[in-house]
Amino acid sequence: MNRVLQHALLSSLALALFCQSLPAAEPVDPATASNTASYRMETYEYIYRSEYGSPEVDRTTPTITTATVAADGRSVRLVVDKLEEGHVHELHLRGLRSAKGQPLLHPAAYYTLNYLPEK
Repeated sequence: MNRVLQHALLSSLALALFCQSLPAAEPVDPATASNTASYRMETYEYIYRSEYGSPEVDRTTPTITTATVAADGRSVRLVVDKLEEGHVHELHLRGLRSAKGQPLLHPAAYYTLNYLPEK
């Protein structure tokens, strides 16, 4: 079963648990929001050690298989093929536009997924 990530054109990007419907600052453009090419996700983790800093390791590139725009145009439901527990999930939304054609002010969001519930 795929994990579901819902995202929207936001006034702030807060990805609490990858399952929240987040409020949009304004409606999204249905054409760009429903196009999975508007989104790109990468995951990676850091090595926990006593020294400060770590390289990004164990990189993956999950596939966003579906992008479904809500009827009110204020959220987009993304189906992601594989989320990685313990990884930072980096979501890029460069192709997403508002209904007025405006791009996101901050087209990236980051979330460390510490726990995935059992299926």
